Amino acid sequence: MPLMTSPCNPAVPRRLPPVPFSPAVRSSLRPTRSTSRPLPVVPRPLVCKKCKTCITSSHVQLPPSAYPPNSRMFKGFSGRASLFMETYNVKLSSPAVQLMATGAHTMQEISCSSCSSYLGWKIVRAHETSEKWKEGNCLLELENLFHHSDIFTPFTHMDRSDSSDTEDSDYNISISQG
Repeated sequence: MPLMTSPCNPAVPRRLPPVPFSPAVRSSLRPTRSTSRPLPVVPRPLVCKKCKTCITSSHVQLPPSAYPPNSRMFKGFSGRASLFMETYNVKLSSPAVQLMATGAHTMQEISCSSCSSYLGWKIVRAHETSEKWKEGNCLLELENLFHHSDIFTPFTHMDRSDSSDTEDSDYNISISQG
């Protein structure tokens, strides 16, 4: 009896379909058994440094192409920060207006739902028209996060060519309590 090639047949290994090539490219390739598509990059979870609770994932980090051309790197209390579109397992404080280097923003403090450690801010509203692109995103401090597979190495953000010092960042977070 011939071997069934059904996707449900466990005896047949699953493969991705071959990559389509134009006739010119196909003729320049040496014949191979099978040309497969590369597997997609697997997103890596980012976890709380203190309790290892999953907070977000590397695939929901706002890409630098979404930043306006004149934007700079973000800074928080403990150093570099980055914008993420989604967070999980977090608690949000009540919204409050914070005065930042780029103007007033209504923000909520983000803390870990398991250990209550500080993680960053959710930008609820940007009061300056030029800063509206940040609304709804979460500014997470990278010092407080780890890639799950690299629990001994802190998360490193893609360095942008126009990075700047702390004084020149979009966010120099400082809260005066009084």
